[in-house]
Amino acid sequence: MALAERLRLHRENKGLSQATVAAQLNVSRQSVSKWETGKGYPDIDNLILLSQIYEVSIDELLQENEVLKQKIEENNETIEEYRRKLDWMHDPGRGEKDEGLLLLIAVIGLSVAAPLGLLLAPIIMKRNKKSNTFYRLINVVSVCCFLINLYFTFIMIGDYLLWDQKIEVNYMPES
Repeated sequence: MALAERLRLHRENKGLSQATVAAQLNVSRQSVSKWETGKGYPDIDNLILLSQIYEVSIDELLQENEVLKQKIEENNETIEEYRRKLDWMHDPGRGEKDEGLLLLIAVIGLSVAAPLGLLLAPIIMKRNKKSNTFYRLINVVSVCCFLINLYFTFIMIGDYLLWDQKIEVNYMPES
């Protein structure tokens, strides 16, 4: 809770109006309003008098909320993480290398290298990162490469096992 909120809360808990507090401090009501809206801060003398009027310590008036501090710190870390990601997107040469083009060329080359493509297409998909330039295209081409290699491998195995050979049997009637 900010100082402004604590000042307003303590004033309301005492049942005092801004005008009453202003009269006791010899300041304008607008000054008290500024303090309670966070547009200004009381000087040290007025802070001492406010603590006496509200019957709370100066420390209690000025104390920062630890939960709020922790939330601000977490938000700053998140902002910094997003900033690093944005910086990398604007300058991909820094930090991690963009392997998008290399992976795309590799997976296209593997599409005609059956059965090697069956093994390497899934590896390329796993290595592909969302930060790569052609992330989605690499995944689509890898799946196509895998299917093409599966088909070619099936044909190669079929040729090896003579699945395509037609055996003709002619029955000659005995005369």
